[in-house]
Amino acid sequence: MNISVEHQPNCRANAHIRVPADQVAKERDGITAYFASMVRLPGYRPGKAPKTIVAKRYENEVRDESEKTLINNGLREAVKSEGLDVLNVLAIKDKMYHDTDGSFSFTIEMSLMPKFELPEYKGIPVKLPRIEVTDADIDHDILHLRENHATYEDVDRAAANGDVVVLSMTGSLDGQPLPEDAPAHLKEIKENWFLLAEEEDFLPGFYAGLAGISKDEERVLNIALPADFRYEPLQGKTLALAVKCHGVKNKAVPALDAEFIKKIGGDEMTEESLREEVRDAIRRRKEQARDAAKSNQVIAHIFEKVEFDLPQEVVNREAQRRTNEIAQRAMQQGIGEEELIKQQDEILNSATNQARQNVKVSFILEQVAKKENLEVPGQKVAMALAQIAERQRMPAKKFMAEAQKSGLIDSVRGDLLMQEALEFLKANAAVEETDPEPEKCDVHGH
Repeated sequence: MNISVEHQPNCRANAHIRVPADQVAKERDGITAYFASMVRLPGYRPGKAPKTIVAKRYENEVRDESEKTLINNGLREAVKSEGLDVLNVLAIKDKMYHDTDGSFSFTIEMSLMPKFELPEYKGIPVKLPRIEVTDADIDHDILHLRENHATYEDVDRAAANGDVVVLSMTGSLDGQPLPEDAPAHLKEIKENWFLLAEEEDFLPGFYAGLAGISKDEERVLNIALPADFRYEPLQGKTLALAVKCHGVKNKAVPALDAEFIKKIGGDEMTEESLREEVRDAIRRRKEQARDAAKSNQVIAHIFEKVEFDLPQEVVNREAQRRTNEIAQRAMQQGIGEEELIKQQDEILNSATNQARQNVKVSFILEQVAKKENLEVPGQKVAMALAQIAERQRMPAKKFMAEAQKSGLIDSVRGDLLMQEALEFLKANAAVEETDPEPEKCDVHGH
């Protein structure tokens, strides 16, 4: 068997294989003999039909089965002789029987596992903030808790920051209604609540233009939109919003008193026990944030320390998955299909860049797992599969049968192994503790 391998970029290779005539004939004879032993032909006892008649009657079937075996044997020989680590067989091309010598040749197009030297992965330097929970942190969270139970009461006065205004509004451009494909919330809104704040998180100058508005008052707000506004026909234009105020509401935050504490925690809770519960919750949150930061720094470190080609089809598959996720989230947030089409290049570029990072890191983690002989306990795999079955509301037996067929079990095991490898890197990282970082405030400064 003559084998030559042509390596290409992006972890691809073409194995050109030529099988000599004697091997082709031997394989065909073996397949013909098998057919002869199995088929029933008129005038012959089962399994006693002459091979020549069987070969002629089942010529196409014998040829197809022979080629499958020859190709599989050729692939195994190429892997063994050339030391190939095959990820996927992409195509079988250029199949040909040669009349001159009776040989059979073909090309196997394949995707290979990337080859690279693992960087030093023990003692990865990470900087993590020391976990401290202060009284100010506790006060901050209790304020949020009180705000979650806030009520909004109608007031007979002009609106100010921190108030809620109930508005209806209609948008126009140069005195004309907005185009049909314009975002719905710019064309018309009926009796929507807006919480006025210093930081504009709706449209630039919108909250400022509502300052001092009163019930039943009407105004026209001229909103200068930025040049990069996401709806292209309004980029750099001045949008006219005709608004009518249906009411002003004051946000009333309950006091931290015995009545409030009993309401949220029951008769046994005191202010002291509430603060302890909040302290524990903040600590858990900071520990989770610290662990996420550790993961991010470890992944960034190994990503930067080694370069190698990636299998393009694996990157494409991951990019498609991420693109679907981004589009689904956008549609859940009310972004229309036309707007998504306009942003498709940006979405695809973002998804592809993230996909390349994910795929590269996964190959590195896989090699770490292999080198450290890491394994995933069967119980952990079973638990993960049970959780998926529960989310999909499928009976366990039916789910496991389908998971076996679809390859989901191997996929879940592979994902868990990547997690094991990441946890190994984190456990062996060199941690430098830094001063605690202040938690980020929301748009209202809380």
